[in-house]
Amino acid sequence: MNKIKFILPRLLGVTVLAGIATLILATVFKLLFAGLLLTGIAAVIMKLAGKKRENIGRGQYKNHAFPEYMTRQSDPVFSQVKSENLAIIPVR
Repeated sequence: MNKIKFILPRLLGVTVLAGIATLILATVFKLLFAGLLLTGIAAVIMKLAGKKRENIGRGQYKNHAFPEYMTRQSDPVFSQVKSENLAIIPVR
């Protein structure tokens, strides 16, 4: 009987601590899973929005405010320098 009185409170304490730890870990993993789902939903929405933006540039949406702006080809920012235009200019 003395052994039970000695072990039972400690066993009860360990069980309570294990339950609290399990509750905390389950909550953390549920939050991680919810974050994963929200990130996935956001990625799908951004992908759909990006495709819509690409389609505007291809002229599939004709009611755009500036259609000539969307269809015009722009000049590249950096173009290759032709060798015939190169010259060495001395600086004095």
